[in-house]
Amino acid sequence: MEAGSLRDRITFQRLLETDGTASVSAEVDEFGNPVPGADEFGNIAASHQDLFTVWADVRETTGKERLAAGRIEASRTATIRVRRTVQTRAIKESDQIRARGENWNIRSMIAVGNSGEAIEFLCEAGVAG
Repeated sequence: MEAGSLRDRITFQRLLETDGTASVSAEVDEFGNPVPGADEFGNIAASHQDLFTVWADVRETTGKERLAAGRIEASRTATIRVRRTVQTRAIKESDQIRARGENWNIRSMIAVGNSGEAIEFLCEAGVAG
């Protein structure tokens, strides 16, 4: 894999529960203690947190539209290729990639190259995770 082809900076992100403590009116456990990260309705607060940033080759493919619940939804796909490292091998399909100012949901990943020196992620933007 040539370094010149890796011209985009991307950030891998993972959905993590927040460390916040619930307010007095929020969800409590069987002992009356507030449940960390839960709001007053018992929902666990979570957000995507940055894991690490690497150089990548981002190639967008043509977009597509579909009709869902009476509305047109547009989505785009891309293949994102990165060097295979200890960090990139630990990425899961439930993670997401932040590239070109957008969040990309990972749909699949494969090792590429003669000796698997790279990982290619098939990603989709414009749709829910």
